[in-house]
Amino acid sequence: MDALTDERQMPVVGVIGPADVVSLSDGVLCLEYSTDYEGLRRRGEKIIDDINMALTALAGTEITCKLEPADGVDTQEPARRAFGGLSTDETSEISRDPAVKVLLESFDGALSDVRRDPG
Repeated sequence: MDALTDERQMPVVGVIGPADVVSLSDGVLCLEYSTDYEGLRRRGEKIIDDINMALTALAGTEITCKLEPADGVDTQEPARRAFGGLSTDETSEISRDPAVKVLLESFDGALSDVRRDPG
């Protein structure tokens, strides 16, 4: 199994970063996502093979990752956005950030309804 290129690692890091580790047993890593990160969990399901490949390469042994919603998260509803209230200038500044550009390009995405996190 080949290690992931830097271009493919970025989406993996962004998707698994906000998850909470629930367990690691017999090569199965279970990660849990709060309501705020349901959208990332869904994206992770689409790139689960890349996630498994990256974790296996890091661990040196086969790892299978399970991406689970936290208790009470409705996986059928649209994902709730965690940020709010940014101006057009602030949104433009965010869109120029190199890390954001990589994520948007990786997922064929666009910034929309950008808000400030109240917490």
